[in-house]
Amino acid sequence: MNGDLDTIYMELLQMKEELQSKLFEYASFRSPAEHITLNQAKTTTILYHIKEELQDVSLAIAKIEQGTYGICEITGHTIPFEQMRILPTARTTDDFLYYKQYEKKAFTPYPNESNDSHFEAFHM
Repeated sequence: MNGDLDTIYMELLQMKEELQSKLFEYASFRSPAEHITLNQAKTTTILYHIKEELQDVSLAIAKIEQGTYGICEITGHTIPFEQMRILPTARTTDDFLYYKQYEKKAFTPYPNESNDSHFEAFHM
């Protein structure tokens, strides 16, 4: 592994450990006799997301160990390493679409507020 990949690998291992700890913490403090409450529903949702993230992190670690890290699961093309630094659990190039849309919107100037022509259809 190269230095940058080693850094991502170590970060993923740390993330895995933290997620396992959170999973244990949430799972251990649930009372099986509790009635379904908003709090329990929220805890169930949190557990689901922790498990999903843990699965993604574990898969990324396995890919690094197997030498297949950073390869799009759909196209087979290499995902640029700069992108993998941003989202180290990415599995496809599509995983970056939301980020690109957000980045595009963040730098798009707002339309001129004096131009109200886009509201004409609603003021008939």
